[in-house]
Amino acid sequence: MKLGSIDLEPEELKTINSPDRFKNEISWDDSRMSMDLPIVIKYDYLDLGDSAYHFKQEFKLVDTQRYFEMMKEISSNSINSLSAKARDYHFRRTDIKGNLRKAMERAIPEAVSSNPIVYHFALYTSEEAADREKDIRSPRIYFLLGTYGYIYPLFFDPYHEINPK
Repeated sequence: MKLGSIDLEPEELKTINSPDRFKNEISWDDSRMSMDLPIVIKYDYLDLGDSAYHFKQEFKLVDTQRYFEMMKEISSNSINSLSAKARDYHFRRTDIKGNLRKAMERAIPEAVSSNPIVYHFALYTSEEAADREKDIRSPRIYFLLGTYGYIYPLFFDPYHEINPK
């Protein structure tokens, strides 16, 4: 689809479409605008093996199915509209502390000092408490908020250990 009423130069598009950098924290105005825009999912900072919560862990069939169902749902919304339905999706902003801080320090250490905005959502929640030893899952996906409505999935937490109840 071509934007007929907006004239962007190739360099501007390249800048807009490049991954967010962590030199500075996202400004208040940029974060506010980003929370109102439809979400665009980018995988530039996906953890593929640096932390204990990487995306190369085993995905059960239900995990994979729910992941793509949720990503389809998320990509049709904004952060603010999802926040209004937080209970339905277990959609929450997450403080960078404990297991999340440790995982970020391993996977993307340059991001930690820039005070990034991180959210998580549930793929599903088991009736029993999540337990790695018993393979009872309540998987969560953690992601960074970027500019222009971009979100960057970071971690797959199948046993709800990053931010336990």
